[in-house]
Amino acid sequence: MADVEALLSFGMGLATVGLIYVAVRLCRSRAPYSPLLAELLAARVQYALAGLVFGLLAPLDMRPILGATADLVTSFLVGIFGVVVGCSVELRLLRHFSRPLLLLEIGYLVLLGLGLWVLSYGFSQGGVNGAALWGVCGLGAACWMRQSRGGGTKKKKGSGWLPSASALAGILLAGVGLMQLRPGGFVVRLPLGFPPVVVEGTWAECGSCLVLGALVGLIVDLATRGVSKGYLYYVIAAGILLGSGMAGALGLEPLWVGAVAGVWLVNATMRRLDILRALEQGQDMVRTVLLGVAGWALGAVLVEGGFELAFGVWVLLALIAVVPGVRLGAWHGLGQLLDRPVHQRTGVGQRQLLELDDLGLVIALSLATVLPAGQGAALLAAALLGRWLMYAVAMWAVGKLSAT
Repeated sequence: MADVEALLSFGMGLATVGLIYVAVRLCRSRAPYSPLLAELLAARVQYALAGLVFGLLAPLDMRPILGATADLVTSFLVGIFGVVVGCSVELRLLRHFSRPLLLLEIGYLVLLGLGLWVLSYGFSQGGVNGAALWGVCGLGAACWMRQSRGGGTKKKKGSGWLPSASALAGILLAGVGLMQLRPGGFVVRLPLGFPPVVVEGTWAECGSCLVLGALVGLIVDLATRGVSKGYLYYVIAAGILLGSGMAGALGLEPLWVGAVAGVWLVNATMRRLDILRALEQGQDMVRTVLLGVAGWALGAVLVEGGFELAFGVWVLLALIAVVPGVRLGAWHGLGQLLDRPVHQRTGVGQRQLLELDDLGLVIALSLATVLPAGQGAALLAAALLGRWLMYAVAMWAVGKLSAT
């Protein structure tokens, strides 16, 4: 009887995914006639919905295999996004970084920290747990929309992304929270009879992340030197998956390892442009996989441990009220100090102030693996819902501005 119920549940899941597929095909056939429908399809809601259905209705016998696969993919996603952010830090180009943009992002980060701290005390008399607050601060900082070099203010063609103080701060803050929530510490056994070295504590783990990230960057650099452009992304992905897996096994932070590997790679490699182009072209596939895995993870933790509503509401308010509010406040405040419009000096427009970057969803996915199941489900649901709500608000705001 239980087997029949499991098969029926799985059949319902497959049928629901089939209906989602048919609805998407119909919408795509009509998308050329409706800009709004085209924008909704670009948000890729369907992939998260399909993942959510599988997470809720997958049979118990299949969950260990599917869960292990999702963990492997999550490890890769965390690492590759860390690499992408790290590859934006090209030391020889930092002197060209826009100072007004840096001031805008610093103002955003300061106001964001104050806003989230006040909001946490509004929901809990003693405030939110310190490690979780570090993680959510990192999530909010990482939601800043990163800019492509091809769309910079100098109108030059280029590959990769402009460096973002908010993205780097988001990775740093989220990593601090994740390492507090994740049990760490490991033993390094030395040869020739030397006593083993125990690595534990925040500073020791930070140093280990730096060493492992540099080692992964060096390995990827050496491995990609003789590879053709068509296979370059696969070699990079294999190296990052290896580094992220090692970081996870040792209790280190894969985001930090990936970011350090990206900084090493982009500044040491002889194939900088090829690697940046490969990463940029692979982002479309990575975004699709990210939403599917986030949907699966949300369904899995909902089945496992319920839903902590208050925590989810706090995170959602942070994403749809505090984040855009402090962005607009910093943007208008900087406008009072500049002699030209902020958009012209920073390249940041109204839509970028409202949308949330995919890096924030990656951090939410990583946090959901170490938080209690109820909080993890609430965090993922808030991150996905906030992302789509702000996408819709950005579309509406751009439409209103173009109409006027």
